[in-house]
Amino acid sequence: MLSTLCSGGIISVKAAIIDAWRLELEARLAAATAGQKTAQSGTRVDGSHRPANRGERGAVTAQGYLALGLGQRAQALAEHLRLLDEVGTEPREAVVVGALVRLQIDDAPPKRVAILPGGDATWLDTGPNQGSHSVQLLSASSPLVRQLSGCASGDIEEIVLGGQVAQVEIIEIS
Repeated sequence: MLSTLCSGGIISVKAAIIDAWRLELEARLAAATAGQKTAQSGTRVDGSHRPANRGERGAVTAQGYLALGLGQRAQALAEHLRLLDEVGTEPREAVVVGALVRLQIDDAPPKRVAILPGGDATWLDTGPNQGSHSVQLLSASSPLVRQLSGCASGDIEEIVLGGQVAQVEIIEIS
């Protein structure tokens, strides 16, 4: 069973993972927003802040592109947060967005994967013992999830990972 006991009673591991991922996305959003503001301040060209040569003009242009990129990243993070709010913690019966999957690839030890918006292969540790409750966060567009999409508990699939054929067993889905 993928749940853990806490002082407030039984709390879903999935809810803890979603909460931890939300905090991580919020921190990334704050950093991107702050970086965008800093980069925008480097694009100021008025009064005595006019670039004097080609190098300075290039630096102002680079700051503008950096501000644009960080703004786009902030928008993507905000969208991931919006979608995360819609995921919910109800159990899943297949490999889909919102599923917490325990799987085994070839003869490697089993691992847990959470399929969540914005998942980028980040590893989160949601338990009191380091490593004991590690889960890898993947998006629905990750190569592993795309190939296992729709699989159920007990399914064994051959997929291609890193150019190699691998056998994946879906041990449990919640």
